[in-house]
Amino acid sequence: MTRRGVPQYERDGGYHAIKGFAFQFDASLLRLLENQAAEVEVEGTQDIGVQNFHIQVKNRNERYSLSKISKAVQQMMAQYAADRTAKFALYCHFADRAPGASLVLTPAELDQVLGTSSATYDDSTKESFTKAFEILFAPDYERQFSDVLRLLRTALRASSDSEALYYHALIHAHLRNVVLTHTQGERRVSFRDLRQLVSTARSAIFEAGYAEFRGYDDYLKLLRDQYKSSSVNVPNRRRLFIVEVGPGTHVDDLVDIASTLRQRYYIGESPAPFVSFRGVDDLVDLKTAMWRAGLWFDDGYPFRGSEFDPDHIVDTPGGGHGLKLVDFLEIESVIDTAAFHEVHDFYLSNPAPSPNTKGRSWHVSIERALDIQKIIA
Repeated sequence: MTRRGVPQYERDGGYHAIKGFAFQFDASLLRLLENQAAEVEVEGTQDIGVQNFHIQVKNRNERYSLSKISKAVQQMMAQYAADRTAKFALYCHFADRAPGASLVLTPAELDQVLGTSSATYDDSTKESFTKAFEILFAPDYERQFSDVLRLLRTALRASSDSEALYYHALIHAHLRNVVLTHTQGERRVSFRDLRQLVSTARSAIFEAGYAEFRGYDDYLKLLRDQYKSSSVNVPNRRRLFIVEVGPGTHVDDLVDIASTLRQRYYIGESPAPFVSFRGVDDLVDLKTAMWRAGLWFDDGYPFRGSEFDPDHIVDTPGGGHGLKLVDFLEIESVIDTAAFHEVHDFYLSNPAPSPNTKGRSWHVSIERALDIQKIIA
């Protein structure tokens, strides 16, 4: 069984799909960082394209054999037959091949890989393809990820691994958006785009994939470093925290989370933090537990039996109690009323919709709500 109680055999397909995408994404990012003067095409006719050089990416934790690369080579051969000026590489990780090594196919090996389709191409085309194609053996996911972080620190002047991880999350979301919103042939990104992105971006998504391959404890440490590096004692910085709560979460855990947020962010002249627990349908038990614990709060209800008043929770008369508790069903009206500088969404399954705010937003994957204390405290 896994951490979340799902049998490993049920997760293997999704796990390897996520890992394969993450490996391909980092390979694309490496090409961007290593070719700063060129545009890089992602998910075009091949996985990666730099000028007229095309790359397919494969990550295999098994031994190398011709049969393992046949499909990729067949696709590249078909593209080469249509454009003999192009060059190709298969960037792949195999457990028995040293990173940095390369390999060129012999004509006989190419015939074996092409199989029945070999007769489709004349000998001249096949011979020239062997000179235009090479296999580049890559490091495993972990080592490649470390290389990416190192290059991000250098190229984008990240001050720490945690800041490099933040940039990695920004770029990951950006490249995914490029793939989803642009047609094949128009999915191009430059290093200049990355610099612009990290200097102006308002949101970042830290996905479960980071935790899968970095290890969850290391993932939490990187997040903790990122939050520690963020200035909290800033006057007039209004923050909203959205926390997704799973079934079976004890109400006292939510009290502890709310208390931690108040202690950390209600400092000096900073406004009281807003907190909304997504997945809690009835806040009565939580409010009762908070009052019994001496954790006072404002909730947008001026008097018993009143309707929710977003103006009242945003600008509480008398300054309030240093903590704003918001029903998630009322979150849109609060966002429309308050000018949040920061929105922090801690989610278990899917991120909350990005708020319509001019402030920055973070979407952070966690395994359980109480992990917030390991990040924030």
